Amino acid sequence: MVEIKSMLNGELIYREDLTRELIIIRVKPDAGVADFIPGQYLAIGLPGSAVRVDWANPEVEAPAPDKIIKRAYSVASPPSEKGYYEFYISLLADGIFTSRLAALKVGDRLFIAPKVTGTFTLTDVPKEKSLILVSTGTGLAPYISMMKDPVTKDRDLTIVHGVRKLSDLAYQDEIKRFSNVKYQPFVSREDNLPSWCNKGRVSAYFMDLSPEQGHVFMCGNPDMIEEGEKVLCSRGFTVHSRKTPGNLHVEKYW
Repeated sequence: MVEIKSMLNGELIYREDLTRELIIIRVKPDAGVADFIPGQYLAIGLPGSAVRVDWANPEVEAPAPDKIIKRAYSVASPPSEKGYYEFYISLLADGIFTSRLAALKVGDRLFIAPKVTGTFTLTDVPKEKSLILVSTGTGLAPYISMMKDPVTKDRDLTIVHGVRKLSDLAYQDEIKRFSNVKYQPFVSREDNLPSWCNKGRVSAYFMDLSPEQGHVFMCGNPDMIEEGEKVLCSRGFTVHSRKTPGNLHVEKYW
């Protein structure tokens, strides 16, 4: 266990429980925050011996206690924040990693990868283009990093966030404080919503989009992304890749 403890190179310095299944955490790495680009991700981890939260389902097969369980998450904090990485995470009762993460308290140690990586960034988007950032659930995380990055303060951003319940809408107060951001939340499984919130799924938003409006990013549920690709490509969008630049950028969360 001494070797495992030596691999725990970060500290949980903040935890906000939005619901039982959704949390925002901040992790301070011992080596400091690495340079990265908004939209990128990195892995965090815990040993198999870590305690699980009391509402977790029984494990069919327990992981090896002397191994680190790692999962990759998009960074929600901007690159200018050098005190910590922020993550927006969904906790699962059956999750090998998140059932352990859910039991952590401020001050606890965990593993954090030294390198941030990923290509779901604004690097290939012309600066004059508007950005339409579509997400479901915790797929919102990379857009929070993009929104808070000073390089986007003069850009026209629309953040579209789809969730099941009103209580699942994270970061709404922060998003509303940015004058250059239009906020379009969608709630699918509740009625009697406030006037600023849309009833339904984010797929309804795709029907009003055209390539002239800017670049669309999609992050979250693969079913949403598959449906979005189909609709938007039929409306003239092109999926972006390194070899074939386009105006539709996708990131599947699982």
